Amino acid sequence: MRVTFGLAAILVIALLTTTTWQRQPVPAFGFAAASAHAEDARERFFLAVPSADRIRQTHRVLAGEPHLAGSPRDQQLAGYIRDRFAAAGLEAIETSTHDVLLPWPEETTVEMVAPRAWRASMREEPVDGNPPPTSDSSESSLPYNAYSASGDVTARVVYAGSGNAEDYTRLEAMGIDVRGAIVLVRYAVPYSYRGFTVLTAQQRGVAGILIYSDPADDGAAKGPAYPYGPWGPDRRIQRGSVAFDFLVPGDPLTPGWASTKDAPRVTRDQALSLPRIMSAPLSAVDARVLLEAIGGPEAPAAWRGALPVTYRVGGGPLLVHMRVRSDDRVRPIWTVTGLIRGSEQPDQLVIVGNHRDAWTYGGSDPSSGTAAQLEMVEAFGQLRRSGWRPRRTILFASWDAEEFSLISSTEWGEEHEAMLQANAVAYLNVDSGVSGRVLNASAVPALNQTLTEIAQRVKDPAAHIPVAAAFRDTVTSGVLPEDASHDLVGNRFGSGSDYSVFLNFLGVPVADLSFRGPYGVYHSLYDNADWLERIGDPGFRYHVALVQLWGLLTLRLADADVLPLDYRPYAGRLREFLDEASATWPVPADFDQARTAATALGEAAERLNTERHEALDRADPAVRAQLDRRLMRAERAFLDPDGLPGRPWYRHAIFAPQYSYAPEVLPAVVEAIRTGDPGRVSAALDRLTLAIRRAVDALDGR
Repeated sequence: MRVTFGLAAILVIALLTTTTWQRQPVPAFGFAAASAHAEDARERFFLAVPSADRIRQTHRVLAGEPHLAGSPRDQQLAGYIRDRFAAAGLEAIETSTHDVLLPWPEETTVEMVAPRAWRASMREEPVDGNPPPTSDSSESSLPYNAYSASGDVTARVVYAGSGNAEDYTRLEAMGIDVRGAIVLVRYAVPYSYRGFTVLTAQQRGVAGILIYSDPADDGAAKGPAYPYGPWGPDRRIQRGSVAFDFLVPGDPLTPGWASTKDAPRVTRDQALSLPRIMSAPLSAVDARVLLEAIGGPEAPAAWRGALPVTYRVGGGPLLVHMRVRSDDRVRPIWTVTGLIRGSEQPDQLVIVGNHRDAWTYGGSDPSSGTAAQLEMVEAFGQLRRSGWRPRRTILFASWDAEEFSLISSTEWGEEHEAMLQANAVAYLNVDSGVSGRVLNASAVPALNQTLTEIAQRVKDPAAHIPVAAAFRDTVTSGVLPEDASHDLVGNRFGSGSDYSVFLNFLGVPVADLSFRGPYGVYHSLYDNADWLERIGDPGFRYHVALVQLWGLLTLRLADADVLPLDYRPYAGRLREFLDEASATWPVPADFDQARTAATALGEAAERLNTERHEALDRADPAVRAQLDRRLMRAERAFLDPDGLPGRPWYRHAIFAPQYSYAPEVLPAVVEAIRTGDPGRVSAALDRLTLAIRRAVDALDGR
């Protein structure tokens, strides 16, 4: 039985649960004293709604079958999510279709020709009697790299470590020629991006590349492997895209514009984001066979993994035949959106999104996040039925084809560019929602204070203390993942999820939330409901915490009297980023103008915060609305209309991905420094300074 309460009843319950009618509400940045108690009551109502059992049931539906983007099951889940949105009472529910390049595999063959005949299985087998659920659908049963070039080659094999540029330089110094060869590489840990690995190989003249997960990196050498623990068994195969989405994400055939029905399309040969060489994933079991036969000099110590072989770089008798064929079809994908319309500023949008598609079952990536999103929608539905309506509109989105190249969110964002630049307050993302217990919160610095406040309100399910305190304990104990920020809110954004179009292309403030832990089954059949229920989050307690964090952040942004964005932390981060960059340049004084602009940004933020405080005291709707407009302009001001040199889709002057998913701060400046060209560095610093000054003007209302 569903029980709902009127808003007046919520307030009475909130007051009766305190020791005094004068109870002070939890601090809420951006709220006037007169509305803080009501917000406090709403948030406590919201915190009580999420149900671990309901999330588990939802997750079993989502992760019950493979649902590759564009597949019948993916479309069925779009309908399931649409129905859940409707049941929760969302308004203006839409399913948008985009037709995009979405290749599925037809053949991936890797076979040894010499010194003996052997063929890689390209299958993930049952592990110790505990198999992953099986599927007969061809699009999910054959591991592949989406957007690999098709081809057929027989060539010698070279082992190139993690396949970074410096690895090829090392091979060259050893007298190993990779041109025309098939190269075998390990996935890099911390994770970079397989697309960059393929681009690097392509630039070196490689004919084909095979990528495997070594047990030393995310397998049994790290600890118990599935089904006994979180790490990957040797049979796992990490699928994934190899599109160069660090150049331009989205549909490769409509780079920079929406793939609407009548949109112009480039040819495959013209597409900047598509590789020109073959690539394929391998299991460690099959990689071991090749490494045993590869011969040649021993590999450098840093390249040696945990397989029981002597790692060598090649030069022996090993010849491999590699054939890859994909269908290169244009297929439909489906974006599902629904909203709760705002009561006072309905044009302002707080956007909440998660992608739905998975390479296989998507136990953690992304079904944990999708289950959390649907539970959050349920909680907002209950709050809405109580009589509440947000000040601003909340828009919920289920994206598609994220795994291929962030496609659905990119196409939707490009299609609605003008509306979003005018109205979007923030975009709040969850991707792989839960794979462990460690909070992973990233945001633009303007959201630091609000995220910190809610992390002090939500309880860690295991430690029974606020998640902010549990995070600090994790940092102190030294068990933080090695690629994670030591700050409660990380302020360095690369790419790799659906926030990219909002931050890098549209200039909308973004946040990305998850709980992380050891996760060695990424993009494999073993990332399934069993892994998540027994290992990733037994009891689904951290899913509940994720819903609470995500939901409170949404509530604060949707209900605040004045938008809870603070640009003082941005000024501090900019000075930090400038110090890092100037330390790599021989003339630090070249950075003085940018530093002066960053200081001015902090001063403008202080002035606006003073005005905000006064406006919250006076309750003048016109003044508050004007402050909102200035705050919404500030992030947009960081966009450079010309974009980054060589990749103009990425327009944010402060954040961009490297040629991977890793973050690059002050990207134009840092990339200019790498060229060693003083003119390019000066020009990049001038453009950065202009962007910061535009943000100053936005905050000052000029």
